[in-house]
Amino acid sequence: MPTIKVSWEDLCNLILKGLTDKKISELPIDVDDDLIYKDELEDLIFLNKGEVESWEGDEIEVEVTSDRIDLLSTEGFARAIRGFLGIEVGLPKYDVHKTDFELLVDPSVNKVRPYIVSGIVEDVEFTDAQVAQIMQQQEKLHATHSRNRKQASIGLHDLDKIEPPITYCAKRPEDIHFIPLHETEEMNGYEILEKVPKGRDYAFIIEGAPVYPLLHDSKGTILSLPPIINSVDTAVTPETRNLFFDITCLNKNIANYALNVLVCNIAERCGKIKSVNIKYPDHIEVLPDLTPNKRELHVDYAKNVLGVDLSFNELKDLILKARMEFEENKNDKNVLTISIPAYRSDNHHEIDVVENISIAYGYNKLIPESPKIITVGEEDPFEVFVRRLTYFLIGLKYQELHNFVMTSKDVLFNKMNLASSKQNFIEIINPISSSFEVLRNDLLPLNLDFLSKNIHAALPINVFEIGNIVKIDESKETKTNQIRQLNVLKTDFSVSFEDIQAVLFSLMDYLELEFNLERNNNPIFIKGRGAIIKVDENVLGDIGEISLGIIKNFGLINPVVSLRLDLTQIYKLLSI
Repeated sequence: MPTIKVSWEDLCNLILKGLTDKKISELPIDVDDDLIYKDELEDLIFLNKGEVESWEGDEIEVEVTSDRIDLLSTEGFARAIRGFLGIEVGLPKYDVHKTDFELLVDPSVNKVRPYIVSGIVEDVEFTDAQVAQIMQQQEKLHATHSRNRKQASIGLHDLDKIEPPITYCAKRPEDIHFIPLHETEEMNGYEILEKVPKGRDYAFIIEGAPVYPLLHDSKGTILSLPPIINSVDTAVTPETRNLFFDITCLNKNIANYALNVLVCNIAERCGKIKSVNIKYPDHIEVLPDLTPNKRELHVDYAKNVLGVDLSFNELKDLILKARMEFEENKNDKNVLTISIPAYRSDNHHEIDVVENISIAYGYNKLIPESPKIITVGEEDPFEVFVRRLTYFLIGLKYQELHNFVMTSKDVLFNKMNLASSKQNFIEIINPISSSFEVLRNDLLPLNLDFLSKNIHAALPINVFEIGNIVKIDESKETKTNQIRQLNVLKTDFSVSFEDIQAVLFSLMDYLELEFNLERNNNPIFIKGRGAIIKVDENVLGDIGEISLGIIKNFGLINPVVSLRLDLTQIYKLLSI
């Protein structure tokens, strides 16, 4: 989980901002010389999903749960704590002032980094504390929420150095020329990725693409080469008063939440939020959009989950303390429509609203109850079996992988030269990212994708994964069937069927299973170099040399051999 550094004095100033001495004295906390007592402030941070890791002088290091990107700064914690203490309740109010400022999106970015979101904050008066928090928040959003800049990357510019409209386009690396931030020499796109520290760190995101994304204004002044680095020409300085944000992305949901967090947190101190008109070839988006998200809450559900018999008024007060608001349903008193701030990216279900209510109520007030049942537990024998195989393969000097269960159609089907229409798989409705649009029905494509991201690693590479794959099965209660699959891969300058066959023989000998190999024509293997694995009449998997077409699709250089086994079926055979 990410950790942030906050100033004790700065945090207390933001929490107590605008309060008279009389109001401060009425709070349920002890304050001395405008500082909240250490123990009490530590408790307040903990009750709002943070944990103090260290406290030295004025500097507090806080670990934040990864789902609360709005708490990756002092301003976020101050806003949440003000609600918890009842200083400021309900939805925070942020006005977005409309402007004519335009950002034009050129179709050339479609194949490299297709989307961008943007916003403006004017009349900012920078303090050292605010500068530190903006930089820290940008860094933490990049590292966590934005998946190390791959899903989204944030650019921050001095608005007064920009002449609109801004154009977001893509150009060949050799045609890009500007002086990167913290550098003194003009460089082209290739040189930036090779010579600049940030270029070397994040080159993997766009390296190899025929064009690189670029932002420039109407005068031709370059703002940035996203997701790598900004230009020195639009650099933010202590004298900057007006800020322009750009967030280029693969996933607009991730980028919009990051934008909303940034502009709202800056506005907690000062500044006026203004809109940007983002013009795509076929539509216009006006951002930032701080319209609250809506979710229904059933009152009896909330009470049941909390285990507390709250009155209706108590529940509504807690909703307000959680920095949310509500509307009553005229037709059903058991249902409330909850308005959730636009900077909150963690509310996906009714249970998330209940969690916010429990935080406002106070975790320390919830009394746990032991379940009134008696059980004798033991480890699932199947998991013992899987662990034995894991240790066995590690003993063969293979490294274990753990990929996501969700992936993209491109990885699962397109790069495998498979028609998705002919496959048994589960697709996600309205996925938040194209990288997570289907549940994997095979481990092999994801492991080939892993190899493609490690083509510069020393050879040989020996890896395996044991994990669930999911297929549709209408006979099941859940309409799905989860199968525990094993996939073993080996790649080297020279590798053949015999190399992976040796692993299969060792594994089946360890399991004391007699098997047969039957040649088959599975197109994922080189013709004549693939086979199915059978025990009696049961097909347990396959083995072979991956076809050259698939190797090329994944951008691999060296040959790859694969072994796949259905461990669910093997375990059943061993249990007979």
